[in-house]
Amino acid sequence: MPSLRHPRLAAAIIALLLLLQPLPSLAQTVDLGLVYANDIGLPGMDIRDIAVSLIRTALGFAGFIMVLRIMQGGLQMMTHGGSAEGHNEAIETIKSGVIGMIIIMTSSAIVKFVVTAVINASYNYL
Repeated sequence: MPSLRHPRLAAAIIALLLLLQPLPSLAQTVDLGLVYANDIGLPGMDIRDIAVSLIRTALGFAGFIMVLRIMQGGLQMMTHGGSAEGHNEAIETIKSGVIGMIIIMTSSAIVKFVVTAVINASYNYL
């Protein structure tokens, strides 16, 4: 392995290069223009917040529909009149409502995890 002729000079150059590296903590914050949006009448929310609220609203609405579906199956169960076909149809309606509710709750958890990860990652780099 070759030896350095001037180890102090090499160490000084490396130290100088390390000192001249930009530090993320000293960087300026990014202006997203939200102040200007308020001035012209646009909502002052970040686009990520808008997307999250739209997704949560859609999942809430779908959950409400599934609750109505389960209630419809319960009503069919009470009014099937003793017929096996009506009873089976009511059970299938309740099953589909419960499966839909499980899918919605799982997708809600996945969306929450992904949104939290994206927001934490993006705010750490802004």
